[in-house]
Amino acid sequence: MSKLPVASINTPEYDALLDLLREIRKEKRMSQERLSEKLRQSRNFIGKIEQKDRRFDVVEFYEVFTVLGVDPVEVFTRFAEKIRSM
Repeated sequence: MSKLPVASINTPEYDALLDLLREIRKEKRMSQERLSEKLRQSRNFIGKIEQKDRRFDVVEFYEVFTVLGVDPVEVFTRFAEKIRSM
């Protein structure tokens, strides 16, 4: 049985995800600190994700985009479209 590749934050796909997070957060005029506060996380929580100091998991994905007032399913669709166009 072959091993599955280890998920990496150092891929173009992961960069595309973080670009989308930044883009939407800025469209909503929300600072990293304010978004972190609304998520009841430490002030640098979103900053750490955007700087690749911590991985962005699927539960956080759902919570972040819900707090931003964007349907997480629509965001994932946009993400998938970005990946397909690479």
